Amino acid sequence: MLRVVGATQDITDFKRAQQESFIHQKLESIGTLASGIAHDFNNLLGGVLAQADVALGELEPGSSPEQELKAIRNAAVRGAEVVRQLMIYAGKDSDNRELVDVSQIVKEMLELLRVSVSKHATLEIDLGQDLPAVETNAAQIRQIVMNLMVNASEALGERDGVIRLTTRHVRVGKDSPAVPLDHFASGDYVQLEVSDTGCGMSAETQARVFDPFFTTKSAGHGLGLAVVNGIVRSLHGKIHLVSEPGNGATFQVFLPSEGRAAIADPRTTAEEVARLRDRATVLVVEDEEALRQAAAKVLRKSGFEVFEAATGSAAMDVLRASGGQIDVLLLDMTFPGPSVYEIIATYAQARPDPRVILTSAYSEEVARASMSLPEVCGFIRKPFSLADLVKTLRSALSP
Repeated sequence: MLRVVGATQDITDFKRAQQESFIHQKLESIGTLASGIAHDFNNLLGGVLAQADVALGELEPGSSPEQELKAIRNAAVRGAEVVRQLMIYAGKDSDNRELVDVSQIVKEMLELLRVSVSKHATLEIDLGQDLPAVETNAAQIRQIVMNLMVNASEALGERDGVIRLTTRHVRVGKDSPAVPLDHFASGDYVQLEVSDTGCGMSAETQARVFDPFFTTKSAGHGLGLAVVNGIVRSLHGKIHLVSEPGNGATFQVFLPSEGRAAIADPRTTAEEVARLRDRATVLVVEDEEALRQAAAKVLRKSGFEVFEAATGSAAMDVLRASGGQIDVLLLDMTFPGPSVYEIIATYAQARPDPRVILTSAYSEEVARASMSLPEVCGFIRKPFSLADLVKTLRSALSP
């Protein structure tokens, strides 16, 4: 008699878990690669942006190369925003926030927006005045605006059309039935709206439009609206989309506000510049030559005495030779030679009140391990404007 003894086991769940693990590892590898590329690219953009700022500072208003230099600077800014998208998806971005005026940020972007949208587009801009402040940062607002405007431009295709950008203050409560969102907490909001007269979207497309990598455009697109959605959710805001095929689209972004005006940037008086010229000495440690040279030049024109170092060893030599005369240290987080910790320790030995500003193409969140050191009093992310750098260093020197 022939007998067969056997056993079966359902390995469906095991295979599914194995496949998910493989996908997760692959995405992790892509994220690490994207993060590394973004870091190096940000360093290069920092040099381009800084050199353009220096050149613009040397020109008389309206002189011949001014527009070309502005175009270079704007291209670097736009490149930095693309890199920021990579950072977001690589998990290397933070949401270091301050109180900002959304209308003011958009106003500063207008020249860039005009050259970024389709030549077939007519731009209509209506920016609300004296908006309440939103707790975010300028880079996040620029990301939202740029991605929505580029999306609207692509919706026009080769047809003439209108793109309208508006900002305004709205108050949500029982007396504001016009706000088209469910489960909306009462309070003050800043509404940023981008509408277009383009091709519009079907209900099926609208349901997926914020999914990462979903696109109806050519290959290489698909992160923009997903990034917008991620930023808005991180700010506890909401997005409302109205569209139908052939009738354009309107994106309404609602950002919770503080109900009070944004804090204006403080201006440095001539007396403050003179005081800084008398006592402020900065050591710039940066291995990207174009960025280091541009930063040093602008800082000298702003009243600082500047030493430069391209490596950790050179920085250590300057600190040892300075006799404690370095008032503030601008320190990149990655460079050849001795580490950030060794340089800060040497600085602290030479001076009883060391002040260190860290800078990196990575976000402040990534830098926090080093920022926990008592000597570290600030951080500025690359690529930065040279005006922001001067303001950051002056803030570090304030009593």
